[in-house]
Amino acid sequence: MNANLLTLAQEALGGDFTKLASQFLGESSSSTQLAVASLLPTVLGTVAQKGATPEGASGLLSLINGAKLDVNSLGNIAGLFGGGSGMNDLLKAGTSQLVPALFGDKSATLVNALSASSGIKSSSATNLLAVIVPIVLMFLKKFIGDKGLNANSLSTLLASQGPNLQNALDSRITGALGFASPKAFLGGLGGQAADAARRTGAAIASGAGTAANTAAAATVATKSGLMRWLPWIIGLAVLVFLWNMLTNKPATTPPATAPATTAPATTAPAPNAAAVAAGLPFKVYFETGSAEVSAASSATIAAAADVIKKDSAKVALTGYTDKTGDVARNEELAKSRAVAVRDALKAAGVPEANIEMRAPLFVEVGAGGSDAEARRVEISKP
Repeated sequence: MNANLLTLAQEALGGDFTKLASQFLGESSSSTQLAVASLLPTVLGTVAQKGATPEGASGLLSLINGAKLDVNSLGNIAGLFGGGSGMNDLLKAGTSQLVPALFGDKSATLVNALSASSGIKSSSATNLLAVIVPIVLMFLKKFIGDKGLNANSLSTLLASQGPNLQNALDSRITGALGFASPKAFLGGLGGQAADAARRTGAAIASGAGTAANTAAAATVATKSGLMRWLPWIIGLAVLVFLWNMLTNKPATTPPATAPATTAPATTAPAPNAAAVAAGLPFKVYFETGSAEVSAASSATIAAAADVIKKDSAKVALTGYTDKTGDVARNEELAKSRAVAVRDALKAAGVPEANIEMRAPLFVEVGAGGSDAEARRVEISKP
């Protein structure tokens, strides 16, 4: 099935949706339009990510069917915004169940990025997210029912949505969700990938019998050849063993050595509440060998962004590393972490002109600092 869900969802919302939403939120029509244009493909992309496999689609179907979404409301969007229990039920379902199910602990970061990129208030961004998520799932529920889709056909449809969504996504929003680009956000979604998977599945199904027979024949041939050479192999192994004993040589298996640059996997500490409340400087910690901003670190960055925007402050970002292993690689990782923090601050509404990037500094692990202190980026006053 080749359907563009973004276009169909926009048609289902109707041309008056932005106007109705702006009146409901108390925001300007232009700002609301920007927010809706960013949010709709983000929600659909997240749905597609979660349902792009039969197992994921099955879970998505359970979520949609369990939310008691009234598909008839799609025919009266104006009625939803007209007051009454319909909108209250929608907001309740979105806030308590559906938004957390799709975005989890990224919800607050998403709201901040949406507010910063569109110019609407954070409270308005929160309400808009709580409205659009259930409406999108309502639209999807109706589409599934009309087309008679099951988990397999739904996963194929969702996996094909990448090309339809990529150009509509806002990099500031996907960045806030922890992805380097809209392309990274969409992952393996794409019509060609889905078609290839279907063709591969068909080929496997049609050739299953032949493959089984071929495998059986190969197994018999392998066993026959092994039995013929087995006595010689055993004899050679005995000779090698005796030679090592007589010449007093160590076993032939070389000792395993760990790469010098490999550190044991550790978990970045959660942000300290007292430190966050105190304001600058902020410390953003990372997992070993990673430049990805975790959920805990996102909360620290969001708190830092609030302080910076409140005071129009200028800040400096410094990545820290240690001198164990490959020093150059460690320094590059520290720079990448600082860039990730800078991008997250920008997504949260901090002007790039207020952010100064500084060269990495070294931490003497085992002396004055812990391993975690060498895996941090510090947001401080210049």
